[in-house]
Amino acid sequence: MKLLKTFAASVLALALVSAASAQTTIRITGSTAFRASVYQSILNIMAPGFVYGYSGTSLSGSSEAIFTGNTTGGNNVIIKTSFSGSVGGISTLAKNLTIGPGGTFTGGGGWLVDSTAQSASGTPSVPLVFDSPVTADIAMADCYQKSAPSKFHTPVLQDNTVGVVDFEWVLTAGTAALGTINTSTNLTNAEITDSLVHGTLTLSQLSGNSGDTESVQAVGRDSDSGTRIQALACSKNGVGAVLKQYQPLFNGATTPTQPPPAPGTQITGAALWPGYTLNTIAYAVGDEGYNGGGSLAGAVKVSHSGSAPTYANWFLSYLGVNDAATITDGIVVKFNGTLFSNANVENGSYKYWGNEHLFYRTSLSGVTLTVAGLLVNDIKTNTAGVSGIAYANMKKHREADGGKVLNGGTP
Repeated sequence: MKLLKTFAASVLALALVSAASAQTTIRITGSTAFRASVYQSILNIMAPGFVYGYSGTSLSGSSEAIFTGNTTGGNNVIIKTSFSGSVGGISTLAKNLTIGPGGTFTGGGGWLVDSTAQSASGTPSVPLVFDSPVTADIAMADCYQKSAPSKFHTPVLQDNTVGVVDFEWVLTAGTAALGTINTSTNLTNAEITDSLVHGTLTLSQLSGNSGDTESVQAVGRDSDSGTRIQALACSKNGVGAVLKQYQPLFNGATTPTQPPPAPGTQITGAALWPGYTLNTIAYAVGDEGYNGGGSLAGAVKVSHSGSAPTYANWFLSYLGVNDAATITDGIVVKFNGTLFSNANVENGSYKYWGNEHLFYRTSLSGVTLTVAGLLVNDIKTNTAGVSGIAYANMKKHREADGGKVLNGGTP
């Protein structure tokens, strides 16, 4: 009997040790505009000795990453990311969509497998080998849940606002060296409507030169994007407006595709984006776009000039500040009379911005809930400024997407 009790005690002890050392996998999706802040906060909350890898050449610009180790609180975790858009994140949590090849989330991406190469300094450009489709635990979003399509309004998610996310309007040139478009050029709500909604904006409306007859075609994000929602809300267009957005065509191609091709060496044309179904909702021709800010920036920064005849039409795009900074030959223009700067966002004079949200289901519990709390606190305290602006610096706030700018820095 004594031997049996000793054996039982040993089994129990082993079980407790195993439970204590078990890893919890935590999956994060949503906003590409705020992923640099999220990645920095993940690095901040991990204890020394962790390893990580990511899909791109830089962590901040990678849609997929994996982190393995202990948090500063001693929780043994694997944190996986698959960023593809704010509304995509909200819809994933609200309807338990599964992310990965063959999953019910149709915006792309996946969770890197546990065996992905990782190192203490971070392993770049890891192969895109994904787990079987699984839903997410946490989603970042540049918009409120009520700005998503109505079918994703329920169940109501736990909403943690963590900072301000800001954006810029960028023009990229068709016919070169016109000389009349610069950072003093002003873009009004009406001109945004003309380009994004009606497809009728001409360069002369911006330059004041009647000879500038080229079109200014909208090249933007898909319906999973919070950047797109803020573009529409802040310009007083409805967030559900049907758009006329174009896909750049490269090196003589004549037909747009979904998904779009990798950028070529010269933009030689453009066509309305193909219609397709995204996360169970069918969208019309022209109403869709790129599924990430990095992909959008990578496409529009390709030159319209080269060995083929120059494609004369200009492009108007809306981007997160970090993605806009990669377009070295683009022109950031004023929005309703004010040029972007952190100071102009903070004092409320520049109005293309919104709140950044960290969402999770109200049923979240255990280690995953603990890590979500660590991320909320670290982003608010330390890293919101990597992708946007910390509330501590804001003199104004908003309580709705595109809403009235109010006194005080916290929503």
